[in-house]
Amino acid sequence: MFFRLHDHCVLVEGARKGAIYNLETGKVHPINGGALALLKECQSGPLTDILDMEDTDSKPYLDFLQRLTEMGLGSVYFSAPAPHPPLPEADRPKLEFLWLELTSACNNRCLHCYAASAPDVPPQTMPHERWLSLISEARQAGATAIQLIGGEPLLYPRWRELVIKARDEGYEFIEIFTNATLIDDACIDFFQQHGVHIATTIYADNPEVHDKVTQNPGSFTKTYSAIQKILAAGIPLRIASILMKVNEYEAENIMKLCSELGVQADPPDIVRPTGRGDAKDLLPENYVKPPIKPPFYTDAPTFVRVQRYHPCLAGKIAVLPTGDVIPCIFARNQVCGNIFVSPLTEILSGQSLLSYWCTTKDQVEKCKDCEFRYACADCRPLAQGSDPEKRWLACSTGCSYNPYLGEWEE
Repeated sequence: MFFRLHDHCVLVEGARKGAIYNLETGKVHPINGGALALLKECQSGPLTDILDMEDTDSKPYLDFLQRLTEMGLGSVYFSAPAPHPPLPEADRPKLEFLWLELTSACNNRCLHCYAASAPDVPPQTMPHERWLSLISEARQAGATAIQLIGGEPLLYPRWRELVIKARDEGYEFIEIFTNATLIDDACIDFFQQHGVHIATTIYADNPEVHDKVTQNPGSFTKTYSAIQKILAAGIPLRIASILMKVNEYEAENIMKLCSELGVQADPPDIVRPTGRGDAKDLLPENYVKPPIKPPFYTDAPTFVRVQRYHPCLAGKIAVLPTGDVIPCIFARNQVCGNIFVSPLTEILSGQSLLSYWCTTKDQVEKCKDCEFRYACADCRPLAQGSDPEKRWLACSTGCSYNPYLGEWEE
């Protein structure tokens, strides 16, 4: 007599406990250390070699296997079942998305700006023709989505030409991330004509607090007016929000405002420790994002992919006005090459970028010993920025689980 987990179920081992990943339903089932040891033994031999079927001490173990059977996670076999078929290999990532940071200049002076942009920062723009050629090269490499950012991208004098170039090259998604203070009726007409998506940020539902963050009096009124015009024109819009000490009590107000506008109301993020945001006195004192905790879910393609590639970084690059290529707009120090020195194709195939794309939880401090590592989100720049030693492989933030004790901290 044998017991095996079904082919769509995978046993993942942590330092103290384990988890069964049901790749059919997506649910991750935590199990204790004893259950983990039992299932590991079941993988290699018959139940009769593991348990004395007549011994009453075996009943709890048999009851556990019966529960797994009733849950559709495994079955009892009277002869040795065939080995589990191997999971498919994850496809090697290719470029899918790129940020183009068109300028370092911005008409706002936000307290937390990851790029340290401001009105008096030199633009540092690269030759316009290089931006145009880069859009073509990235599309040929597989990119289907592009976002123009800054600084303030609308301060780049020829941003419209870049949008037209991206549309002509066949990009499926074109987005401009702007503070929206410079949007006028001509911009609205252009966005409509070329199918541009817009992203912007609000920091409160009122000018007093919002403008304290942007350090630009009148910015809330201009941004809110532009939001109304964008929505009235039927242009796709998303609103991001960042909380810090000065606006930490605005979370509910921001989400309520988004709901009233008919825009998806996601919980605000916490200030990222990058650029001017890397200052402890900016951190909120009372607001915290919901902590990482069960239940966890995944699916078969994601489960396979995250064992080889980073769930967020793989397939993405950002290009700065200096020509530097980085794996994420927040990973300012992780330079993988420069497009003035190397062709984009060479950077995309280079070991430096691939090492970031291939960062997995199996390499990350603490996470590598956690049974939930293949079903948990991860932001490397946030983890690195929050680490006192600024280590790329520092453990994820917002997690109170101790895999060595198998316990969640309060």
